[in-house]
Amino acid sequence: MKPFLKLSMLTFLVSQTGIAQKFNDALISKSSEINFAKTQKRGIKRNNIVYYVENDLQTISAYKRKKLKWQTNVISVCGKPKKGNPEIRYVGYNTDKLLIVMGKHHFAEIDINCGTTRLVG
Repeated sequence: MKPFLKLSMLTFLVSQTGIAQKFNDALISKSSEINFAKTQKRGIKRNNIVYYVENDLQTISAYKRKKLKWQTNVISVCGKPKKGNPEIRYVGYNTDKLLIVMGKHHFAEIDINCGTTRLVG
């Protein structure tokens, strides 16, 4: 039974590395922020890295040369907001972090180098 479990875990890990969706270049903004109430754009490109909000509106992925660098599900890390839908509404780029608004007034920060996510309020 143990070899079967190891093989299952290995298969799961290998299959998870390709789950991130490929992004559409037309949906990438050159601006340093995206407000989903005002635009259909889904990503920000800075320093040849694309920070893209996936279709679930909860996950942000960083792509360098179209290869996944890191990925984080902001809602599962920070928890569901008390007010509003559990989805990302705003993404802003700062020099070393992404500023995220989810729900009505729930704020998070993501380290742009490694994807570490933390709730700030």
